[in-house]
Amino acid sequence: MSAAVKKYRFLHWEFDCLQDSLRHIDEQASQKLEPQVAALLLLLIENREKVLSKEELSRALWPDTVVEENSVYQLLTKLRKVLRDPPKQAQIIKTFPKKGYRLICEVKSCEVERFEVEEGEATSYEEKNVQEPVRSKQEKRLRLTLITVFFLLSGFTAIAYFSTQSPQEMPVSYASVELTTALGLESWPSPNPSDGSIVYIKDAHQLWRKRKNTDAQLIFESPDRLFYPAWSIKGDSIALWQLKDSSCLLTVKDEQGNDITRAPLVECDYVGRLLWLDDKRLVALYRTAGVYRAFQYDVSGQVFTEIPLELDKGERLKTAVKAWQDKVFYITIDANYHSRLIDKSGTAYLSWDYPLKFAAFDRKNQKLLINDKSKHQGLSSVTLDGHQQNIAETARGIFSAIAADHRGNLYATVENWQVNIRDKDNLPVFSSTSLDYLPVSNALGETAFMSRRGGFCQIYLHEDGKVKQLSQFTNYDTVKFVRWSPDLSLILTNRDDSAYVYNRNGLVNSFDLVTPHLPVSFGWLSKDKIFSFDGDYLRYYQLSGQKVAEFQIDADNLFYQAGQQRWWLFKNNRLYSVDGELLNAAQLTGQVSLSGQQGSKISDIRMVGDRMYWKSRYDHQDFIWQYHPNDLTPKLIKRGRFIWNYDVNASFELSIAVKEHIEGNIRFYKSP
Repeated sequence: MSAAVKKYRFLHWEFDCLQDSLRHIDEQASQKLEPQVAALLLLLIENREKVLSKEELSRALWPDTVVEENSVYQLLTKLRKVLRDPPKQAQIIKTFPKKGYRLICEVKSCEVERFEVEEGEATSYEEKNVQEPVRSKQEKRLRLTLITVFFLLSGFTAIAYFSTQSPQEMPVSYASVELTTALGLESWPSPNPSDGSIVYIKDAHQLWRKRKNTDAQLIFESPDRLFYPAWSIKGDSIALWQLKDSSCLLTVKDEQGNDITRAPLVECDYVGRLLWLDDKRLVALYRTAGVYRAFQYDVSGQVFTEIPLELDKGERLKTAVKAWQDKVFYITIDANYHSRLIDKSGTAYLSWDYPLKFAAFDRKNQKLLINDKSKHQGLSSVTLDGHQQNIAETARGIFSAIAADHRGNLYATVENWQVNIRDKDNLPVFSSTSLDYLPVSNALGETAFMSRRGGFCQIYLHEDGKVKQLSQFTNYDTVKFVRWSPDLSLILTNRDDSAYVYNRNGLVNSFDLVTPHLPVSFGWLSKDKIFSFDGDYLRYYQLSGQKVAEFQIDADNLFYQAGQQRWWLFKNNRLYSVDGELLNAAQLTGQVSLSGQQGSKISDIRMVGDRMYWKSRYDHQDFIWQYHPNDLTPKLIKRGRFIWNYDVNASFELSIAVKEHIEGNIRFYKSP
């Protein structure tokens, strides 16, 4: 479908506000702007008739978020640098002392015809509904007619079974307001089935209840992280998960937050949806060893019984939803990040070519509520015959949870956060408004990192004060590792279970790893060979992709120090080493014993000089450790929550990629 896309031209520049792309007209050179830099430029263009104060810019760029005082100044500095517009000789952005900033050059807008919109772009609802050519409409009507005839004739299908429950309806228009506005993260809304109130989780540790036209009330608080509150069918009790360090607890509470019953503790690393089947039974999802499983929980007997799901090869369970005719459906995702809606027998009812993150059911309108495929995870509704329409979008943050009451009103969580790489002085290295991860510096002062700035995992290189994008992917593959080669000529990353090798100009080669799992450890053996460890098997590969060795290793994690040709191995709270490229487990030498904090859930191992670093996770806290072979015990150099990654440069200076400025509010969408 074609769409009119607006571009702006000023001086020597052309700005595509949908692509966040800036092109120098004379030089014919384009560059991708950081999202917030592009947003600032668009604000200045659209308000070029007036001076915008620093406070106005801050409110527009970071709504409902507390940011550093100099964040606007940092963005302006970046924008001026890109536009080659120094403040003292400004031709584009002028500073009005003690007042603000204004775009002072002439701007022309132009309309161009764009025939393809990339899969990650945040297009608006109006743009997605631009009128299509008549021929396209006729083709769609013909296809719809043929599909309708097909399903009318095939009455023994699952869709025909439910056809009386999903009539064709006109698009629904919702009026919306912020239901919760306090600072912090408010999520997992659950409407009461009878009285119009909702419960939700605030800041991970508190259960709150909000009734209509009254202030919210705290009803339960726990040192454990709380997830997925769910009202019982009668609306007189609440089930929820309490996540501990390596186990989870399902509790059922009364309306005042008092325990009615507690399930036995189960080993898990995360939790999923809770769905009431009746007054005595729930469907409960939790995750062990990275895999979600579904259970039926008997409240009175306090017994979990696993539900055997018929999944396709490579498919994994994501979530569950109670939908048409009060039947429980399961949402799965395959290796290509395609989603299906199935029942426990494996019968598929709906499918999507993108990953679903959440789902709920609008009983009044008989529609499934899901996220769309945009980078902001907008809201969509879908009928059982596959008719999908947009409900709502957000220009800031993402939708992360959805619920519906019996009147068809919706309750959605909109989350905002940043992941910034911060230096030893706690200042953002590349941006104050990014989603940057996995920083890895080298002795030349360059840093390779992964970022989700555009919605997908991309690889970037920071050198000489400039950020260069090396990859151009539009898929949902996960990147867990970024590693410099021993001679600093190449960058190794994974994308799911594949290896990708880059030089400073872009992709050099890629190949699939022989593994059923994502790598636990991944890195260089030499400038010509790499290794991958999936938790069971260690495999060696040539850069051509040829596997040259494979053997089973009993370890929690491991790392190869290419310069010294030495393996380091973590196992059962102890650190071992052995020399030689070929890891000989029989010759391991114990180096140091580790405490529970030091040896729990180890990741991100690296060597800088003669010092080893790693990250551990224990009791919902992240820890970064430093170890020298002469030390009696590892040294703690950083701890905190949401430290996702870290980096140590050649001068042993620490920087961290930390999730911060976390905000989330529940938005109410009133059914018309």
